[in-house]
Amino acid sequence: MKIKALAEAAGRSVPYVMNIQKKFGMRQMLNYPEGHAALLTKLVRLSLCSVPQKDIELLLARERKLLEMLKVDSVSEDSDWFERLCTMKTGPTRLLLSGYDLKCRIDGNAVQPGLDFAERTRELFTEKELASDALTALRNYAAIFRKIQGQLIQDIPAMAASVNWARRIAAR
Repeated sequence: MKIKALAEAAGRSVPYVMNIQKKFGMRQMLNYPEGHAALLTKLVRLSLCSVPQKDIELLLARERKLLEMLKVDSVSEDSDWFERLCTMKTGPTRLLLSGYDLKCRIDGNAVQPGLDFAERTRELFTEKELASDALTALRNYAAIFRKIQGQLIQDIPAMAASVNWARRIAAR
């Protein structure tokens, strides 16, 4: 999809989308895969909900790191592998931004190490050691996720009141 279609999918203008891309280090392209629209939409929504940019950036970095530790990046050789896998799906076992299904709860005590889909040279560390690091990455991700989730829960009444007010103004 072109930038105009990407902006329409996110419900924002092209300049707004380009600004969000710049803020969060997303590449600008001629044609965007569907996953880019899902990620961009989530970044826009978090921004509209007044989640601080530093928290969104931290969530994005930790989510990428966790998926790299789980070797999800080995599915694609593209540099935008993360953006390509993004989906709007949500649930207790899915990461917030990518929608990737961990097959375990985000607040859980286990991850599935060794899901490497590409041939690589032998790792320096064993799968057990990598699982421990992946569990640490999951816990770090869960901490910023819970912070953002708490802020969203706290902001629901104000957001609902703002939407109702905007509807009344728009109906004039």
